[in-house]
Amino acid sequence: MPCIGVDVGKQTLVTYDGEKERVFLNRTGLPEFAEFVNHGRKVLIVFEATNTYSHKLEALCRERGIPMVKLNPRLIPSLREVNNKRSKTDKTAAELLYQYGVERGKDEARKALPADSLARAISAQLAIYRVTQKARVAYQGLLEALSQDPSTPRELLTELNETINSLKEKERECIARAEEIIKNDEQAARSRQVLQTIPGIGPVMATTLLTLFRRYRETNRKQIVALAGIDPIEHRSGSSVHKKPRISKRGSGEIRKRLYEATLSAARFNPAVNGIYRRLKERGKPEKVARIAAARKLLLIAHAIYKSGEPYRSPINKEG
Repeated sequence: MPCIGVDVGKQTLVTYDGEKERVFLNRTGLPEFAEFVNHGRKVLIVFEATNTYSHKLEALCRERGIPMVKLNPRLIPSLREVNNKRSKTDKTAAELLYQYGVERGKDEARKALPADSLARAISAQLAIYRVTQKARVAYQGLLEALSQDPSTPRELLTELNETINSLKEKERECIARAEEIIKNDEQAARSRQVLQTIPGIGPVMATTLLTLFRRYRETNRKQIVALAGIDPIEHRSGSSVHKKPRISKRGSGEIRKRLYEATLSAARFNPAVNGIYRRLKERGKPEKVARIAAARKLLLIAHAIYKSGEPYRSPINKEG
C-alpha cells in the first residue's frame, strides 16, 4: 500500500510520498490534500499527533476511512538519530514519517473509523476538567507559599481561597456534565458502571477509560497498551542491548498519568494488580517500575471488562 508521510504544522501540511515533497494548506476540510489523496488509490497516512493542529487531518482520515498511523512527536528525534547513523543525508520530518510507514506502517496501521461523537463530547469535558484542575493546584501552591509570609495581606489570601473554591466547583461541573452525557446513552452508562466495579478505578478514571475504549473499539491488548504509551521498548544494536528497556510514552500522557495515580489504590485493593506489584517489589525492582507494571495490568483488566460487559470478579485464590 502506498504511504504518505505528513509533517503537520499550524498552517501547512508538508507531505512526502517517496517521490517528491508537496505542501498543502492546513485549513478546514483540507480540500487540496483531500483531492491529492482521492486519485483512486488506497494510501496509508503517517503523521505526528501535534496537539490540535493534526485534528483536521485525523478527521479527514476518519471521514474517508483512510488507514493511518498516528505517532507521538517524541518519536521523530529517535527516527532522525537512526537515519543519521544509516545515512549522511539529513531527511525532513515528512520523509522520516514516510520511511516509518514503509518499514513499520503495515503492522501498526488501523482503519480510521468514524469519530465517536459521544466520546468526543466527554473528552471535551475532561479536557476542561484537566485544565481547571491544573490551575487549581497551581493556585493552591501559591496560597501555601504566600500564607507562610507574614507580610501577605489577609485580603489576598481570602481572594486566593475564593478562586480555589471556584475552580473546585468548575471541576465538579465538568465531571457532572460528562456524567450527564454518559447517562443519556444506555450502553455508555452500562460500560462506565462495569468499569467502576474494578478495585482502584474511580469515577474520573472510569470516564477517562470509557472515552479511550470507545474511540479505539477494535484494539487488542497490545494496541491498547501502546495507546497509553506503557508498552516496553528496547534499544538494540545487533544482538546487544545497550540501554535498559523503558516504556515508549508514545500514547496519551493523560491516560498514563491517571493510570499511574490509580495504582496507589489498585496496588492495595485489587488482588491481580497487587500480585504483580508485590512480586516486582520483592524482586528488588524500583517503585516506578512496579507501579508502571501495575498500571499496565490495571489497563488490561479494564479493557477486558469493557469488552465483556461483565462486572469485575476477584480472581480465585488457588493457594491453600
